Amino acid sequence: LKDTLRPVLLKFRDAVDQRRARGCSLEIDPNLITPNDNLLNNVNDLTMHASLVFEEIKKKVPKGLGKNMESIFTQLRLLSEARFPNSGHRVVASLFISRFIIPALLQPHQDGLLDSPPDTFLARSLKLLTDTIRNLALAEKFPDGSPMHSMNSFIEQKKREMKNMLAAMSDAKDDAWDHHNPKQVVVYSKDVPDVLRLIVNKMEIIERHAYLQEQQHEELRGSFLRLRAAVADLTYSASYSSGVGSRYGAAPAAP
Repeated sequence: LKDTLRPVLLKFRDAVDQRRARGCSLEIDPNLITPNDNLLNNVNDLTMHASLVFEEIKKKVPKGLGKNMESIFTQLRLLSEARFPNSGHRVVASLFISRFIIPALLQPHQDGLLDSPPDTFLARSLKLLTDTIRNLALAEKFPDGSPMHSMNSFIEQKKREMKNMLAAMSDAKDDAWDHHNPKQVVVYSKDVPDVLRLIVNKMEIIERHAYLQEQQHEELRGSFLRLRAAVADLTYSASYSSGVGSRYGAAPAAP
């Protein structure tokens, strides 16, 4: 990770420092750009740096991962797709990009990518960079109206390459897997660390939690509807008994 990201991150830091010296930023939010900024140039430069980071990652994947990591990603993808069809690349992206690459870029000093923590100016630029990389990995465009919306053309251009990279890093060929029945995927590899089982257990916990939340939501909704109906009945009865008028006219007085 250090050998892969440190050179491109140093280049990014130097580019941000040069902008700072000119009174410019890498900001792409129209509400936050400085008077010296050119929004289109900033978008183009951010696109260039995001491309550089992506290209450096691609150079190391999948060969640079090592057998164990490739095996983990492969089995995680198969387990995910067995439970949630067509979700494999997103799960791999969430683990590899969101849990390894993004934290390393946002806190580069903790992984030895930079010698000291980034200041506020650099941290903001890194946030823009990592948001772009994360959405590219998940193949998610930024919503209309978002300041990051201008990076959607980059995401659209590179999303196929990203998906191919994620597929390549989760396609180990030499592990014994029984996945003929996707509902009964069984891990046979002895080389896979226990972290895989922890991830799978976490997925099952999340799935059960989501199901329970859905059930609780339906129960609460039913209770709310019953309560609302009861209140409506009581309100009507009270209005009728007291002779209080309504939009349909006055209710008759109680005998």
